[in-house]
Amino acid sequence: MFDLKTISGKNSVGNRLKESIGQTNSVLLNIVCDYNVRNLTLEIRHYFESTTDAFEVLIFTGRKEISIKRNIATSKGFLKMLMKSFRK
Repeated sequence: MFDLKTISGKNSVGNRLKESIGQTNSVLLNIVCDYNVRNLTLEIRHYFESTTDAFEVLIFTGRKEISIKRNIATSKGFLKMLMKSFRK
């Protein structure tokens, strides 16, 4: 089960992720605007650090589907991986 969050404005991912803490352990972010990948990376990493129950963040943007599990979000190469995923 995923908690669906539609992202339509800048700097809203962090707020949407905070809202989902305690509701479910997986979040689906449907991003319908241009969003800074560096900020997205920081906000997702912070989400995983804020709750031990979080398991996955799934991102839909355009025709792309990007799955981020806890072990990926806390790794050193997370920003680079996410930037590559958005360029494809």
